[in-house]
Amino acid sequence: MQISLANVSHGSEVIKFFNEHLDTNNSAVYSEEFLCPLGMKAAIRRNQMMIATDQGKVVGALRFYRKKTQKQISLYQFAISESHRGEGLLIDMLKTINDLPILVSCPTSSNFNEYYYKSGWVLQKQNTEFKVWAFNNDP
Repeated sequence: MQISLANVSHGSEVIKFFNEHLDTNNSAVYSEEFLCPLGMKAAIRRNQMMIATDQGKVVGALRFYRKKTQKQISLYQFAISESHRGEGLLIDMLKTINDLPILVSCPTSSNFNEYYYKSGWVLQKQNTEFKVWAFNNDP
């Protein structure tokens, strides 16, 4: 398993990966922007796309951005292939970029909030639209 920043040569494979693992029926996908190929390519060019590969094949990807004014990282979207779920791959990928606090917003009504809770994220705040979770890097 190798975890690294995606580069331009990974563009089409990353787009294909997200298209296979994310769709608008997923309650955590609250914006069609998550599925926009141009946004994914731009994130790769800005060094804001992390990938995990196994034998050269993408098995995990996450898109993030650094908020300079707030000194934090926002996890924008991620997907892990079914064959690699339950192995802590997302956590390993986050630890690779964890030089600042990592936050993610999830729609309050999404059943995906249960994932964040069970995997050790800490609820920072919530309103009627979103719950904001913080990555807890403590062992």
